Amino acid sequence: MLAATAAGLLLSGCGGERANDEAALSAGSVDLALEQIIDNTVIPSAQAFQSQVSAFNSAASSFCASPDATGLSNLQSSWNAMALAWYGLVPFNFGPLFDDTVFPQYQYIDSYRVRGTDYTATVRTNQSGLINGDTELSSSYFDARTFQYVGLLALEVASYEALADGVTDDNRTDAATVLAEYQASDRRCGILTGLAGSLQNRADYVVNGWTLDSQSSGTPYRDLFLAGETIDGAEPLTEMISAVQSYLDYLQQRNTVANVAQIAGTSWAQMSASIASIEATLAGTENSTITLFGLMTAGGNSADVDTVQANIDAARVAIASENTTDFNSLAAELDGNFKREIPDGLDVSLGINFSDGD
Repeated sequence: MLAATAAGLLLSGCGGERANDEAALSAGSVDLALEQIIDNTVIPSAQAFQSQVSAFNSAASSFCASPDATGLSNLQSSWNAMALAWYGLVPFNFGPLFDDTVFPQYQYIDSYRVRGTDYTATVRTNQSGLINGDTELSSSYFDARTFQYVGLLALEVASYEALADGVTDDNRTDAATVLAEYQASDRRCGILTGLAGSLQNRADYVVNGWTLDSQSSGTPYRDLFLAGETIDGAEPLTEMISAVQSYLDYLQQRNTVANVAQIAGTSWAQMSASIASIEATLAGTENSTITLFGLMTAGGNSADVDTVQANIDAARVAIASENTTDFNSLAAELDGNFKREIPDGLDVSLGINFSDGD
């Protein structure tokens, strides 16, 4: 039985603190905290990603209408913003992102997340063949592609790299060379806009699943989740915590920061986005009135809160200094926190089969 109360508890959040909120560590208060996490962090993260994918589609269309250096720069900046939004969402790899065990949506967005394989060379070869071939570059073609050939990595290659025969690593990302290829071949734009449209379909599916209709049930996954009707049959708290734990395990097991967004060179910013989302899950946002950290404190487990917060703060220091060794070590520490301190601090037995590798 969850127990313990704290009168006049200050519930801390990323955007500040709210005084005079009384919290009791109970099943009901955990349910309310979960509701606020879904409404204030998870769904907004999915919507932010959807919005940035839409912005990328607009940037791609504008660039392809008249390819020039400014348009290419805008396209690349838009890819960065889209990838940043994804890394704010991917810690929550459950619900509509993972509602099919064979063909989950997340793998068509982030191929590296599947098994830690770098498909860059595969993507280059595929796109080069499409440029020089006669395959009809229709929306149905891209929607039917397997996960290795679509998503963020495929769009990173399309946005940043020259693909013609004879291009070397020395000039592969030279903006003038990339631009010249787009100006010389309409098929380059056909690939770019086809991939972008396919990713939009994935992003729309995730948001619609959370807010409108999950798996043709007629009910948003938000409502199903909060009612305890999760896709994998787990308790809602278990489903959420295990998703974040699995992501943290993936970060350090796959040395993710050293292997994603290497063409764009933006992986550290993406790690920062993930840490921010993970902290918001625990400490809340400016709209939160009850938080998991607050409930842990209410249950007399403030030492656990301090331990987790110290690791979050240290992870930010490692990101700021771009220290891969320290960051991976801290991702492992936070992984352990989601296995131990957080469920222990909430005085619950989660019954989680924790992931050890992805």
